[in-house]
Amino acid sequence: MNKAAKLIEQLLLLRCQIGDKDAFAALIERYERPLRYFINRLLDNSELTEDIFQDTWLTVIRRIHGLREIDAFPAWLYRIARNKVYQQLRKKRNVSGLDENIAVEDNAEDDVFSPEDAAKVHRGLKELPLEYREVLMLRFLEQMSYQQISQVLNCKLGTVRSRLYYAKIALKKELEK
Repeated sequence: MNKAAKLIEQLLLLRCQIGDKDAFAALIERYERPLRYFINRLLDNSELTEDIFQDTWLTVIRRIHGLREIDAFPAWLYRIARNKVYQQLRKKRNVSGLDENIAVEDNAEDDVFSPEDAAKVHRGLKELPLEYREVLMLRFLEQMSYQQISQVLNCKLGTVRSRLYYAKIALKKELEK
């Protein structure tokens, strides 16, 4: 995000914190498409996506006044959405968690994907386990830093690196099928 866009978003968020309804509408519009996509890919159920999307924004509206670090908004928003998705999934089945203490060193630079590769990734994401889908989407589609992803997932930085490493391997296997 360039400096001007970042400044505009910060002003928008400050307006939201004081209760400006137009600012909320603009904020929702700004994040609508990527957040819906994120939720839908985690759930793989378009019917529930809308409910969770709306529930996420209701939570944001109720709690935004308490957000102290304006720059943390994207990670905060996606964490709320992720929590709502996991709550929904727990109602339907037990979600097996990953060991949060696993750490794998991944010193390689992030892979660069072409537009053609990106289209393949979108198709392949559906076949991956939930934990892999979310970390790949946050990193490559939402372009979040490892630190932001660790905030969304509520895990250590090493765990983010580990999940990305294994998710890339799983995606590669899926794309090679």
